Amino acid sequence: MAAQRIPAVRAAVQVLADEGVEIVFGCPGAALLPLCTAMTEAGGIERLPARHPEGALHMAHGWARTSGRPGVAAAAAGPGAARLLAGLYAARQEAVPLVCLTGREAAGERPATGPPHASGPPDLIRLAGPVTKRAERIEDPARIPGAFREAFRIAREGRPGPVLIDLPADLAAAEIAAGSGVGSGRAVRAPQTAAGGREVPPPAPTDRTGPEGPGTPAPWPLTEIAEIFAADGAPDTHLVGGAAGSWSLAAARQGPGGGRWHHHPGPPGWEVPAAIGVRRALDLRGERDAEVVVAVDGEEFPFLAEELASAVRHEVPFVLLLHRPGHDGRRRDPCAPDEYLTDHVKLVEAYGCAGRDVVEPAEFRSAVEWARKEAVSTRRPVLVDVRTGPAGRPPGDAVSSPLHQHHHDPENTP
Repeated sequence: MAAQRIPAVRAAVQVLADEGVEIVFGCPGAALLPLCTAMTEAGGIERLPARHPEGALHMAHGWARTSGRPGVAAAAAGPGAARLLAGLYAARQEAVPLVCLTGREAAGERPATGPPHASGPPDLIRLAGPVTKRAERIEDPARIPGAFREAFRIAREGRPGPVLIDLPADLAAAEIAAGSGVGSGRAVRAPQTAAGGREVPPPAPTDRTGPEGPGTPAPWPLTEIAEIFAADGAPDTHLVGGAAGSWSLAAARQGPGGGRWHHHPGPPGWEVPAAIGVRRALDLRGERDAEVVVAVDGEEFPFLAEELASAVRHEVPFVLLLHRPGHDGRRRDPCAPDEYLTDHVKLVEAYGCAGRDVVEPAEFRSAVEWARKEAVSTRRPVLVDVRTGPAGRPPGDAVSSPLHQHHHDPENTP
């Protein structure tokens, strides 16, 4: 009796289900159609499309930091997929378990005509080797389910980190014997080496309380935010921050509400997509009353602001606090881009979100309270754009707060 044969990608989706995957963040693309079709037919796994491959990885990062399980991102392996490296690097540095799936077109589908320098998509296996725990291109369809199982194991074991699987569309659609999963694949890992060939592990995340290092006070909007949440006994609050966030409430004590601080050394603009992952993880585990606050540097916000469209489409609410450098008494870098030419309120409105400018210190608290209510009622991000300095006291005064830093401990990561 002949062994039953099934599409290889169906076996891969079964592995995702067995690993407890509830959501896959990704960018649509023709090379991902076999995977998306198999996920739809199997059911039980949500797909949240991102506007950019890098945004998908940051969403998966935020999900993993909140859920304690590996995040999964999928993107077509086109020219833009090189931007995945930024998210993979951030996950490797922060020891966050991620599985990144890239769909590659079949060899026969590449256009036969074009300029002489057109050579197809970048070699992600070679590029991702130094910033992942493993990078593998599938060359045998029977290898697909085994590679998926190994990806999750490798992402979790030891010091957690990202794993990349490059999956050609024609192999994903090929049929394999049911229950197979042992085959030959090509795994590439290119660790950093020091003199003498000794491997150097990626540095552990640094703990900084200010842009110049320990001792620098937090920007005043964050201390005000801490007081607001402490005053009303707010439920569990997740504060996502990068540039402004890393200056963060280091001296603030945990208050009765509890909270988490999410920070990774990501590239500019990572905060918005990461907050989408955090929010979806909270919703899927039934914590819809928990609040998400995102602290973004005004110079970095526009880089991935387009992911607000994903948040609107999928009803992902959070408060977006935009703090502009130079309004808190610190010296502003004269070489920094002039973000003051951008009207950020109009920018978020273009994506279907609401926002307010804060031009007087006395307006800040009422604007934050409005944003919290508006985010709940609309199920969308809401912006508070702070264009003023502090009033009445120097920035950075320590306050009692329900927010605290979430330090990632590689030794105790699930």
